[in-house]
Amino acid sequence: MSVQKRGSSYVVRWREGRRQLSRSFTRRGDAVAFETDVKRRHQLGALAPGVIQSRMTLAEFVSEEWWPRYAVPNLKPSTQRRYLEVWGTHLLPALGDYELRAITPMLVEDLRAQFDGQRVGVQTQRKALMMLQGILRRAVVRGLIPANPVSVVDKPRQPATRRPDPLPPITVERIRAQLTQRDAALVSLLAYAGLRPDEATKARWGDLRERTIHVLASKTERARTIKLLQPLTQDLAEWRMASGRPPDSALIFPTHDGDEWQLHDRQNWRRRIYQPAARQAGVTGDLRVYRLRGSFVSLLPWEGHSLTYVAEQAGHSVATLAKHYAGTLEELEDKPRTPAAEAINAARKELKCAQSVRSDQIKGEGGPTESPVTTGVDDAGLEPATSALSRRRSPS
Repeated sequence: MSVQKRGSSYVVRWREGRRQLSRSFTRRGDAVAFETDVKRRHQLGALAPGVIQSRMTLAEFVSEEWWPRYAVPNLKPSTQRRYLEVWGTHLLPALGDYELRAITPMLVEDLRAQFDGQRVGVQTQRKALMMLQGILRRAVVRGLIPANPVSVVDKPRQPATRRPDPLPPITVERIRAQLTQRDAALVSLLAYAGLRPDEATKARWGDLRERTIHVLASKTERARTIKLLQPLTQDLAEWRMASGRPPDSALIFPTHDGDEWQLHDRQNWRRRIYQPAARQAGVTGDLRVYRLRGSFVSLLPWEGHSLTYVAEQAGHSVATLAKHYAGTLEELEDKPRTPAAEAINAARKELKCAQSVRSDQIKGEGGPTESPVTTGVDDAGLEPATSALSRRRSPS
């Protein structure tokens, strides 16, 4: 091992097992200090982590080890954002200055009591404690602490999940009647194919076939193929024609600037477009876009499909489906089986007058010139529109 000058840098070379390693420094003093540290580690052997880094604080470990080496490579951007919020708001102020070896089960239990006193929500408490447990698990793996103190502390009990309240086709169609063709087609994809909002906004025309759409689940990263209902096939075909028959590589629903949707785009769409239309359609209570996914799940048992088929189409396990949609499935159990496409088309036929009024309002107010939502009930013209799904733009 030695410090060598290479141009304007100082290089330290050393051996780890059979590997020859090196590191460059701009100042010779830093290179010498690093060389001394490496030599000391070699002399201490297995005792090195405990002796050298035992005084590392939780904040230092997160910034130097856990975040760059674990969180960034392994966690999705949305999870990273949520963890940063929890870390900066709840964990860093309370435990950031504590040395890793000083974090005990009693300290963690006191932290939970502190959360209760501050009226921190149960979900946030669970997220904070699970995040802390994951951080300290890495500290155990790196040999900095002998055991994980969070694992022996009880977490707050998971609150009961919100019972799904699917919107029936007539309500979905009332929402669509308030929207332009682009937004109405997006609502159709969410409500009649069960895509999650970020899955729908990332979908491309190449994912569509005549009767199916291929989806890569954003949550589980598993692929699934969804069988398209006839009204949805019609909506997407009409939207593709109205968009100028874009190529397979294009997004089905780009932003107005032609880009892929970001988190703020989906939030703005929910707040400015979907929720006002939902309220106008008489929707109360849960105004999340995610509620439309439950509408799709409820349509399939209505047709008489098995739980296994419904779970595959929704991208759930059968156990998850039965757990979250038990009440919905029970309500549908004794009802007559109705094909989903028939139920949707019946709702569209009933609201045909309302859609014509909406069309007149758009034209009278100088609004968008794109065509309003159509009923898609007539069989005439269905085949040409459907075939447009797989038709590629001819080279000019």
